[in-house]
Amino acid sequence: MYRKFGTFASFGGRGFARREVFSHHVIAIPKHYPDALVLLQRRGLRPRELKLGQFYQINLYTSEFYNLPDELFTDPTINWHGQQLGEKGLIAAAGIWVRNAVATVSTLQSDLCQQLYRHPRLKRLCKTQVDTHFRYWYAFLFNAILDFCIDSGIATLRCPTGRQVAATTRKAIDPALFYRIYDYPPQAYACQEVCIGNAQYWEIPVGENRGRVASLCETAIAPPSDASGRLSIFHDIEENADTEISVTECEDNFEQMLQIEKSLGIDATYGILGRLLDRKRRLVLSFNPAHSIGFHSFNHDVCDLKQLEKCRSVDLRVRGYRPPRSRITSELANYRLAELNFEWLASSARSLGHSDCRLDGGIVKIPIDQDDYSLFLGEPYQQWESGVLQRARALPFFGLGLHDCYAGKWLPRYKELLDKLLSIGSFISGDAICNRVFCDSPDQRENKSNARSPSFGLRHFWHKS
Repeated sequence: MYRKFGTFASFGGRGFARREVFSHHVIAIPKHYPDALVLLQRRGLRPRELKLGQFYQINLYTSEFYNLPDELFTDPTINWHGQQLGEKGLIAAAGIWVRNAVATVSTLQSDLCQQLYRHPRLKRLCKTQVDTHFRYWYAFLFNAILDFCIDSGIATLRCPTGRQVAATTRKAIDPALFYRIYDYPPQAYACQEVCIGNAQYWEIPVGENRGRVASLCETAIAPPSDASGRLSIFHDIEENADTEISVTECEDNFEQMLQIEKSLGIDATYGILGRLLDRKRRLVLSFNPAHSIGFHSFNHDVCDLKQLEKCRSVDLRVRGYRPPRSRITSELANYRLAELNFEWLASSARSLGHSDCRLDGGIVKIPIDQDDYSLFLGEPYQQWESGVLQRARALPFFGLGLHDCYAGKWLPRYKELLDKLLSIGSFISGDAICNRVFCDSPDQRENKSNARSPSFGLRHFWHKS
């Protein structure tokens, strides 16, 4: 993986005051940055063409925190897009698309600087420090993108002009902000404005600008892990969608499972029907903010192929999706998931065709090995539990699916089951799996044969050998 760092020494003599240069590190992840597909399509690129290239996300993290509170880097009101990937200090990120030695920028974004106004208390406490140290985030992000291009043998970088971005942004904006960010290249690099179809870009020849790029240094330091577990629980919260079990019983089961997991300090994943999300999510996060929230379709209707769109009409930021009955329908194609900004898909190992967590077309695929449906059909609990524990011991990664509507079959012995599973390994949530798979992904620039669906491990134990 591309992972480098820069210090003040790297940027000496480039016109920045000492307080404006922050030590930082950069990673490049083979994934779509949020809205990358939508934005590039608005600029005239067609899905057929976009599928022929490789997407990357460039994350820029500060290594200097200036006594700023940790909350500044984690609060979801500010860190709106949730792209920290389990690592503290995200300052800015970029989406790029690479094809035929040309890299095209989809987005340049700093939630920290651009969303701070959304949190009045942190704005009051931190705005002066943030402005002092991170106001030129886009300069360091551009430098990182060009260093990545040099490292990758990319000949040309194209970045949309400020005018182009302002014209195609559909919400009310301050154009001056976009001009300052996207029209930075002609201030720092040799470039020219070009038209590609109806879109305007700054075209930056990478080789001609090598002397203007502050070379970042290689680092062998791995990102801090936010997840060391190899067991994962995925709850399907659907109430009485397909059963005659009462809503009251499902609600009681729901709260009991949350209480038991809290007592044991277990992070789980709650896949919630879109029509129930607003009501259920608050309770989940009140018990444990580290639980992951995913969609479990909108209404559990496997014949309705508009589930993803309906889910996104409820919430724009939920990262994961768990299809009802583990049916991989046509709408769950990688391109469509990425287009609607989903980052992980959890389904049965049988439906995915593999038992390891892997990156496939920019989407993290998470296999669920067993669930509780057989209990509902009448399998004796002891026999079911024995199978769960056997599989958990045997597999490098074990995903267990549980339902609020079937919980009466296992809830009285849930704490006992979790204690037994904890003797086998520790637990990890869906979002944390996603973070680690992205950060541990093979380098697509060097593994062309693996570019479509690499299989690999989360640390050393995720890949089943």
